Amino acid sequence: MRFGDFEILFLSDGAFKLDAGPVFGIVPKALWERECQCDERNRVTLALTVPLIRTGKHNILLDCGIGRKWGAKQRDIYAIEEHPNLLNSLAQAGLKPSDITILFHSHMHHDHTGWNTQLNGQGEPEPVFVNARHVIHKIELENVHHPNEIQRGTYLAANIAPIDATGGWDIFEYPRDIAPGITVFHTGGHTAGHSGVRLVSGGQVALFMADLFPTTAHRHLPWITAYDEYPMDTLEIKRRLFRECVEHNSLVLLNHDPAALAVRLHLQGDKFEVVKEC
Repeated sequence: MRFGDFEILFLSDGAFKLDAGPVFGIVPKALWERECQCDERNRVTLALTVPLIRTGKHNILLDCGIGRKWGAKQRDIYAIEEHPNLLNSLAQAGLKPSDITILFHSHMHHDHTGWNTQLNGQGEPEPVFVNARHVIHKIELENVHHPNEIQRGTYLAANIAPIDATGGWDIFEYPRDIAPGITVFHTGGHTAGHSGVRLVSGGQVALFMADLFPTTAHRHLPWITAYDEYPMDTLEIKRRLFRECVEHNSLVLLNHDPAALAVRLHLQGDKFEVVKEC
């Protein structure tokens, strides 16, 4: 879609499945199953959508999917689709990995950092987006390098170490523009260093909240995943960002909803509802 002076493309790295309990946190199944169906193993399907922002000067990816460095056990647990993948989607957009100039990391969970690397002929991970600045919040990178017992299973060394070796990280601590009209900012909540992106162009505003708002079902403020390390922080930042979206009629870019790529939020009474844009 056109967005002011930008072009936004929604690339796909396929889909995967997670146990519905953690996806909906404290919300009872009697409520969430009205909006989302699960399979026989109580798993829900989540899209792996990767927004691509084209500014004319920069090609910017917002996260980079789950990748394809998975063994049979993990592919079974997560029901990872082999096709399509992000590199196929990128090629369909007429771009090569070397054309990506900025890769923004909302956080470093494995379903958002998979294509940081791929396996070479020797079975070793090597960087994919060799010309990209890997933008990441300072706190997130610190936690990546010193994960606790909970984080260790989601921060995968194969997605991280090759970028360390190339010195490819572009670390931020406070809100700043990574390109004209594109600002990155810290949110916390899902992880300590989780961050978002605000796009402003042609009098329009768009937000990418990543896993603070993974699907349209999470429009309800207390619908927060059990993966969120700081759920009370998630609640407050959702409340603030949702109000901002209503005030500015902001476009919200989604990454995990299987039926929506972008929505707008509005208030209906005291509840937030969504209008699907695409």
